Amino acid sequence: MKHKWIAAAAIGAAFAGTRADAQVFTPTYMSPVPRSDFGVYLHDWGSDALGVEGIWRRPSRGGSDVGLRAGYVDTGDGALTLGLEVRNPVVLAGAPIGLAFTAAAQGVLGDGTGILGGQVGFTAGQAIPAGNLTVTPYIHPRLAVANDIIGDRNDDSDIQVDVLADVGVDLDFASGFVLRFGANLGRGADWGLGVAWRQ
Repeated sequence: MKHKWIAAAAIGAAFAGTRADAQVFTPTYMSPVPRSDFGVYLHDWGSDALGVEGIWRRPSRGGSDVGLRAGYVDTGDGALTLGLEVRNPVVLAGAPIGLAFTAAAQGVLGDGTGILGGQVGFTAGQAIPAGNLTVTPYIHPRLAVANDIIGDRNDDSDIQVDVLADVGVDLDFASGFVLRFGANLGRGADWGLGVAWRQ
């Protein structure tokens, strides 16, 4: 087991140096385990700014799940965040840890702010039972595209392509209560934490 997490840490370190100017993505909180829950999350948003976000996830076909995200960022005159996400488990013979394909779109809209982005990637991790608690650490590398859509800034030069990665952990209690923490190694909020309730 030890060598699996050493490899995951090496992947995260490779992505850690990639950052960009436009900020649109919040922590994904996406382990490879599909969920049916509702959560509320707090995350940072640059210097001296915070955001709050709600995420509602439901099962879909083939063992996948879909999620809706909405929130508010306390920056300048404030802005709304909106998003849609999909997670689909990937079964590979002999894979030592769980894997899932992910895709998402996210936007930040406010007075003088308009950024849209999309991202695709894979999340890898493993659920570790510990009595009435299940701990699921994971790493979530992604390829992302973002574009500033406000006014005369809406041109090809504003389109940014980046490699992003989150590391995180889910603490899943038998009572249905879930604590989540995520740290962003790429563009966007640097950290986030929250609580969710299984439904």
